[in-house]
Amino acid sequence: MSSDFAVATSKEANAPVMEIAPEGQKLHRKLQARHLEMIAIGGTIGTGLLLRSGGAIARSGPIGALLCFSLVGLQVFGVASSIGEMATLLPVEGAFSHFPARFVTPALGFAGGWNYWLVWALTFPAEMAGIAGLMSFWVPTSTCASWVWSLVYLVPLVGLNLFSVTGFAEAEFCLCIVKILAIVLFLLIGTFVWFGVGQNTGALGFRNWSPAIVGDSDKQRFLNIGGSFTTAFFSYGGSELVGLTAGEAANPRKSVPRAINGTFWRILIFYILSIFLVGVLLAPDSPILKSKSVSQSPFVYAYSQAGINWGADFMNVVIIVAASSAANSSIYACARTLMKLASEGSAPRFFAKVDKRGVPVNSVLVVAVFGLVAVIAAYASGPDGSSHVFDWLSGVIAYGIMMNWMIMSFTHLRFRAGYIAQGRKIEDLPYVAPFFPYADYGSLLIGTWITVFMFVSAFYPNGVDNATFFNSQWFYDNSWTYFGIPLVFVLFVAHGVFKSGFALIKYEDMDFETGKLVETPEQKAENDQLNEKPKNMKEWGQRLWYKLF
Repeated sequence: MSSDFAVATSKEANAPVMEIAPEGQKLHRKLQARHLEMIAIGGTIGTGLLLRSGGAIARSGPIGALLCFSLVGLQVFGVASSIGEMATLLPVEGAFSHFPARFVTPALGFAGGWNYWLVWALTFPAEMAGIAGLMSFWVPTSTCASWVWSLVYLVPLVGLNLFSVTGFAEAEFCLCIVKILAIVLFLLIGTFVWFGVGQNTGALGFRNWSPAIVGDSDKQRFLNIGGSFTTAFFSYGGSELVGLTAGEAANPRKSVPRAINGTFWRILIFYILSIFLVGVLLAPDSPILKSKSVSQSPFVYAYSQAGINWGADFMNVVIIVAASSAANSSIYACARTLMKLASEGSAPRFFAKVDKRGVPVNSVLVVAVFGLVAVIAAYASGPDGSSHVFDWLSGVIAYGIMMNWMIMSFTHLRFRAGYIAQGRKIEDLPYVAPFFPYADYGSLLIGTWITVFMFVSAFYPNGVDNATFFNSQWFYDNSWTYFGIPLVFVLFVAHGVFKSGFALIKYEDMDFETGKLVETPEQKAENDQLNEKPKNMKEWGQRLWYKLF
């Protein structure tokens, strides 16, 4: 953080005084608007979309998968906007532990912060395991064990995050450009194939929507859709990362709203259109959708139908880039969250240390340890170890992501209620989340409804083949039921019972001043210019581009 922050204390004697960062332990504000924009656009495009989305279509059908990704996409839009409103007013690091503790109760901040840390701590080894499996496309495991590739990619990614935050930002900027260009290329080629390019039978139309939702009965269709939500959550994970980067943004009042403004359109273009195209190109019973091999990926299928023979190698490179990007983001998010937990006293102070370059070195090294544990687990699990590790971790990560989204939606409701209760004006907020409070209530409703979907799908024995129910693969796929959810509740109850209690922070005691950004004259002039009404077509065009991207 910089000296541009005003550090204030609450007027009430019993109000929570929020510690932002001890002296000598401050992050550096070096993230530019282009960094945050690219993180927002490409940060969510990873192995979930490129490697696992076909399985969601095979399980629930094209309409079922579209329903899953659309519902979760709506929740993402509401959550990103809510976080944006809070992070623009109070651009502090560690938003996912700090804001719940500041506006709800310290116990929720403790549970939410550790859950968010765990999500990203597990994402790193999950992506390492995914990369190891992808490398076997070129180098079979009989020649080189998959865990070796995890180690090969782990070392440079950790090293990159041990430099200043610009090292993470520039790497993410470049990786995201590759991912975005690849998705755009797929959308173009997939559309041509859908219209009949490379097909002897003419345009495909919707002939592959047979069935539109997989299942022989309403009950079976319900269960199949419920089982596909974990893929959607895993795929969207990282869309909220902009809220975390606000603590290191050079001008958060410009860059954070700009990064969030186009969230809806990015979800529509990159996710919904991709799922739609895969669904019209391939029938749900196609073995390509169920295959875990890159050579039989639905994205590669589009290239092959267009006569592009190098599609498999190209997509393997793209997916490895996507996985590397997700791993890079996970190290960043995990380290900053742990650093904030330590500075708040919820983790050993050792992890709050930040060096002179603004890097929480000890917290970064902890992520490296998690990566090494995944390498060891993959080695111990045999030839298919990386695949098993990826399946188990992705289940925990998927529901952990949704838990944090619901926590932040509830936190925003409390934030806005306290802001108004203290006589503050909504128009004074640097960024106002649209559709309040409906977006927050919608996020909570969608999260609750999907949880019921997922539980019924996971535990209803007649909805699956008895030979596969409660076998080892069930435990890999449903790890969130016996590990993810219980862990969050144990953390919340433990902190409430032994330390903070469960009382909600009163609206009049909420602190809206500590950590509030005081703009420099240059930043104020820049931000005022953005708020001016466009005077000509060129400025209207620039404003439209700003809103979308």
